[in-house]
Amino acid sequence: MAYDLTAITAYTDELSFELISKVVLQTDLAQYVNVRAGLKGTDVKIPLLSGDFVTADGLTCGFDGTGNNTDITQVDMTLVPKKYNQAMCATSLQEYFLGQALAAGQMAGNESIPYEELTANYFVERLTKWNEDFLTQGDGAVNGLEDIIQVANGAVAQTTVVPAAWTAANAIAQAQSLYEALPEKSINRDDLIMVVSPAYKRSLALAITQQNYFHISPDDEVFVPGTSVRVVENSGLSGRDYAFCGPSQMIFMGTDLTGDFEQFKLFYSQDNDEMRAIMRWKIGVAVTEVDAFSENTL
Repeated sequence: MAYDLTAITAYTDELSFELISKVVLQTDLAQYVNVRAGLKGTDVKIPLLSGDFVTADGLTCGFDGTGNNTDITQVDMTLVPKKYNQAMCATSLQEYFLGQALAAGQMAGNESIPYEELTANYFVERLTKWNEDFLTQGDGAVNGLEDIIQVANGAVAQTTVVPAAWTAANAIAQAQSLYEALPEKSINRDDLIMVVSPAYKRSLALAITQQNYFHISPDDEVFVPGTSVRVVENSGLSGRDYAFCGPSQMIFMGTDLTGDFEQFKLFYSQDNDEMRAIMRWKIGVAVTEVDAFSENTL
C-alpha cells in the first residue's frame, strides 16, 4: 500500500487558524473568562473604565457634572510566547495509524487512514491542556490564577467552615463556605464561577446527588447548591487543594491570533523522511480586581 503523507500539509494549511484558535480559546476555563485577542508584544496594558455616577434633580436647570468622573485605569498582563516542535518517524506513524484506523473485517491495503485529522487532534488535545494548566499555574516567572488570587493580594479568605480537602462528605459545606466569603461587591453578579480541580468537582457532584439536591443538569454542569455559582474544573489544579470563587469577567485571558506569529503546521519533510509539527502561540492571564474574589487558602 502506498501511504500519502502530503495531505497533512494541505489539511493544516487550510485549517491552521481554526486549529490554533481552538487550542487557545476552547479550554474548560477560557470559555467563561474575558478573552482579549489581538494583543501585540509581550507586556500589554488592558484599559478599564470606572468612576462615580452621581445623579441630580431633574427639575433643575443648567448643567452640573461636578460630582461625576470617569477614571481610566489599566491592568498589566504579560503574554508568554510558546512553541512546540516535534519530529516523528513516518514509518512508525504509519504502523500506529494502520492499527487505529483499520476497520473491522477490512483487508490491509484498501483502508482510508486520515493521518491529518488524527494527528491534528492529537496535538490539539495536548496543547489545549497546556493552556488550561497555564491559566492557574502560570509559566516560569509569569503567575497563574493560583498565585494571583491570594489573600495577600486582596482576596477574601474562606472562614465560615475550616478549609479542608473536599470529599463527598464535606464538599457542599466547603463550596458554600467559599461562596459565603465573597465580598459584597461580587454577591449580586451573574457571572460567578468557582474554579476547582477535577477531583473536587467530582466530589461536589457526588455530594449533591447523595444529599438529594439534584442541582446537576443533564449536560454535567454543576452549581453550588443554593446559589447560581457555576463550578468549573481546571486540569492545572489536579492534585491540588486550592479553589477560588469570583466574577468570571474580571479574569482576563490575552492572546493575539491576528498576526503571523501563531501557527499550527504539520508537514512531511521528504529530506528527513519525518513528519514534523510546528506550533506557536501567545497567552497571558490577569485579574482586574482581586478583592472581588474569595479563596480557600489551601
